[in-house]
Amino acid sequence: MNDNEVTSRRPARTVALGVLLVSGLALSACATQDAPASSSEKPTVRVALTANIQPSLVPLVFGIDNYAEKLGLDMSVDESVTIFDSHTTGTQTVLGGRAEVLGASVASILTVRERGEDFRIFCPYVSMDDFVLAGANGVTEIDQLFDPETRVAIDSPGGAGAIILNALLMGNGEKRSIQEIPNQQILESSGLRTTAFAAGQVDATVIHEDQFTSAATQVKDAARIATLYEDVEVFVKEAQAAPADWLAENGELAAQYCATTLVAMHELKSDFDLFSDAVAQYVEEPPTEEELRLLFDLIQKYEFWPEDGGLSEESIQFMADVAVASGVLTEAPDLADAVDRETLARAVELAQEHMSE
Repeated sequence: MNDNEVTSRRPARTVALGVLLVSGLALSACATQDAPASSSEKPTVRVALTANIQPSLVPLVFGIDNYAEKLGLDMSVDESVTIFDSHTTGTQTVLGGRAEVLGASVASILTVRERGEDFRIFCPYVSMDDFVLAGANGVTEIDQLFDPETRVAIDSPGGAGAIILNALLMGNGEKRSIQEIPNQQILESSGLRTTAFAAGQVDATVIHEDQFTSAATQVKDAARIATLYEDVEVFVKEAQAAPADWLAENGELAAQYCATTLVAMHELKSDFDLFSDAVAQYVEEPPTEEELRLLFDLIQKYEFWPEDGGLSEESIQFMADVAVASGVLTEAPDLADAVDRETLARAVELAQEHMSE
């Protein structure tokens, strides 16, 4: 089989059933289960994710199913990946020894570190995203968000939308944070915010590019006030982390695993049809082809999937600053050892070796 062929053509719903979705109530039962038995002498890594797979998150799962064996691992999405319904349950699973790697937002990982758990980021997941600060009804400038008459839809403090809006404010030189926006409407998902925006119930919000394109035809004077990919150069939405002691003992294994993601980023970014097939396989409700092409074009132009590993000191510092401004962190963290750069560098080396074969 060619490296660019997708291992399985199963519909996304089949994969979704194969990947266990665990709630907080089920966590104790999960913790009593034995680790999956290896079918070979190759090592395995168990991964806990804190959100369902979206198109921009596909490289992680695609990499496991298509490149893990080639990189010396015994892994599959069905056997190695568990998707949880919250960051808390995913983190508890790693802390309890039921998984080795946590895929989560950088802000969430920094929160775990603030609580005293020595988690270290060692691999990218997705850096940039296609979020848009959308305006309507004459709202075209960031300054207008702070007008009491402007209805701004956002999720609760610490949510992805709140983090992204704060990043957009900071990226555009705005000194005020979302806590100072007077007329907030709390809507916890981009889907709910899109519905409210399209119905004229709010004047500004943070939603995905395809959601804005769809809603723009239904509102008065739709405006793209700012975009994450154009206005924030060093954003890192999600990353992969693991306990420091596990990384110290399993550096080569962690690098092999991370390389599966890096190779997938390279291959998916270079082939729209391959990307489309992967999204159809792993995303439960795939976007239309037109929406997917829009995202694919953005991935070509902006740093969604950093094949060189990304995770620069500047980007992690920026995310920490955003987390503090958003109220996720109580104080500026010590980031000296937040990223395991030795493991990341080795993963990049392994990925490049694989791609040159």
